[in-house]
Amino acid sequence: MRGLALFLVPLITLIIIWEAVYLMDLIKVLPSPFQAFARLGSLATTQKDGIPLLLRHVGTSTYRICIGFSLAMLIGVPLGLLMGLNRYVSFLLKPLLSLLLPLPTLAWVPILLIVFGMGDLTIIIAIFLGGFFSIAYNTAAGVRGIDNDLNRAARTMGADRWTMFTRILLPGSMVSVLAGLRLAVGYSWRALVGAEMLAAAGEGVGSFIFMARQFSAVDDMFAGLTIIMFAGFFMERFLIEPLEKRTVRRWGMMRE
Repeated sequence: MRGLALFLVPLITLIIIWEAVYLMDLIKVLPSPFQAFARLGSLATTQKDGIPLLLRHVGTSTYRICIGFSLAMLIGVPLGLLMGLNRYVSFLLKPLLSLLLPLPTLAWVPILLIVFGMGDLTIIIAIFLGGFFSIAYNTAAGVRGIDNDLNRAARTMGADRWTMFTRILLPGSMVSVLAGLRLAVGYSWRALVGAEMLAAAGEGVGSFIFMARQFSAVDDMFAGLTIIMFAGFFMERFLIEPLEKRTVRRWGMMRE
């Protein structure tokens, strides 16, 4: 009940503020939150080729982000660990990561369109780029931030490399790894929406929002934004938080 309340109270507060702004007509094009939710209901019932439009857009975007984010995680975490463990690898790659990290993912999309054309591949690569750099950079920073006294003490007590990795390096860097994953979730969704606006062929949440702009369908735009907010929330809730509970919270490295 406490967890449900912590989730609902901010959400209800946001809806009340949104409705108040709508009723006071402070923003002329802003729809009511209930209009946006009604549009979501309409998308859930309107079908194309026997599949609800909402399911088509959400399913397509989910497929793309699952592949792109998984690749970013599977490559970014090991590379970050390697950078943190090996100073020569860090010397070679850290300047490159520092240069590429500030680049917005949307800046890559025109180049990807020229190389790979429109379609899923361009969008998935954009999502990968959106999440990879923050994961690798935070993982490397976490490994380098481990107290050297812990490493010396473990070696003195005869710990082998596997024990050092599983008992010292991985637990010690996990807080930073999770921080990088959390940032990557947000960056990946931004990359997805931006790439779908330019490279999708009519399906996906980003494409849905972009097409709504052509008809000034503001309720469609806010319905799409609502989908993104809840999708990002559930992605963190059911991917990052379980990993956090099984690692740093279980190990007593983070307060509940």
